[in-house]
Amino acid sequence: VFSFHPVKHIACGEGGMITTDSETLYKKLKLYRSHGITKDGILDPDGGWYYEMFGLGFNYRITDIQCALGITQLAKNDKGLKRRKEIAEKYISALSDKYKIQKVGHNVSHAYHLFIIESDERKTLYDYLRSHNIFAQIHYIPIHTLSYYKKIGYKDANLSESEDYYSKCLSIPMYPGLTDKEQDYVIEKLLQFSV
Repeated sequence: VFSFHPVKHIACGEGGMITTDSETLYKKLKLYRSHGITKDGILDPDGGWYYEMFGLGFNYRITDIQCALGITQLAKNDKGLKRRKEIAEKYISALSDKYKIQKVGHNVSHAYHLFIIESDERKTLYDYLRSHNIFAQIHYIPIHTLSYYKKIGYKDANLSESEDYYSKCLSIPMYPGLTDKEQDYVIEKLLQFSV
């Protein structure tokens, strides 16, 4: 499953893509994306207008305009990935002594959609960065703590590791257009931060 949300590596404004090698799943997904409607395998004695609905679906179709945007994004993807890795390497080098940074295995290729540091003083750090026009974010709230999931039975879930990580995680600026000067400023402020 691939997301084409505006902040992702390949952005189409919204939407996504699913790949599968299962013909059964493929047919089911095709129905879901078009309101459960199909013309596949339907005999139509009336000239091509007839369709059938085999289940409830939704309008999960991405528009042609969004697809065109996505194709242009594909052409820039290698360059964007390379730049994200450069930014990540600089953050790791500069910040590893002060902040916990998730380690990536030697044989793992990381796309660095986000760059996350951990701090025991996350809220204070978040406010400090914002006061210096650095717009950090928190990714993501553990779903078992959200009201819908509590309502459907997760209110007593013991997921203390998730909650501990969430209490410390902070996403700092990471995007291919981040300039060296901007990144140096982010690093400078992170290194200057003290409680």
